Amino acid sequence: MLKICAGYISSPLTYICYKVISTGVFPDRLKYSIIKPLYKKGDISDPANYRPISMLTSFSKVLGKALYKRLIEHIDNKNILNDHQFGFRKRFSTEDAIFKLTYVILNALNNKVIVGSIFCDLEKAFDTVNHSLLIKKLPYYGIMGKAKLLIESYLSNRYQRVQLTNSMLKCTAVLGWAEVNHGVPQGSVLGRCCLYCILMISSGPVLFLLYINDLFWAGVVSTVY
Repeated sequence: MLKICAGYISSPLTYICYKVISTGVFPDRLKYSIIKPLYKKGDISDPANYRPISMLTSFSKVLGKALYKRLIEHIDNKNILNDHQFGFRKRFSTEDAIFKLTYVILNALNNKVIVGSIFCDLEKAFDTVNHSLLIKKLPYYGIMGKAKLLIESYLSNRYQRVQLTNSMLKCTAVLGWAEVNHGVPQGSVLGRCCLYCILMISSGPVLFLLYINDLFWAGVVSTVY
């Protein structure tokens, strides 16, 4: 329906996008999302085995894509993301990470150096992003002024409610609205796992990548000491 109406709504949508970017304010009415749990694996009765997917309005995704395009241009032009970050990035893959890890290990063994490694599982990492900490990190990456205000506005005053559908019984249950204080919206342009394939790093949550971008340097410091 939106595509059919494109000739009539493109002009006001363009104006709204311009106002959002120029004022640094994301419309509150576009911050409401329906959460549909997506089953992953394990016990089907365990809520921890479901991934929450945010079903946002189409207009919210239009504005998110406009913000994403500007943010990703800044990230790419300034070469902000750490070279050791292989996840959710364009032209990077898990094969690259495996190759580099194997190269480092074999090179160390050839030099008769003892090799040790620690693997951490960031379970439900997207859901635990601290908004205030993420906002504080943005100026370090050159995201200041209206751009910083816009991301802060995008993350604040967000509300969601869970919708459960039983296809066999043909019934739907919807919970009440609750404010979102942590995490990046999975299903949005800026926060989803397919993130327009956190906003085009190929397919990854850019906001999450910015949030953990300094993790490697913390690991280097802890290794040195």
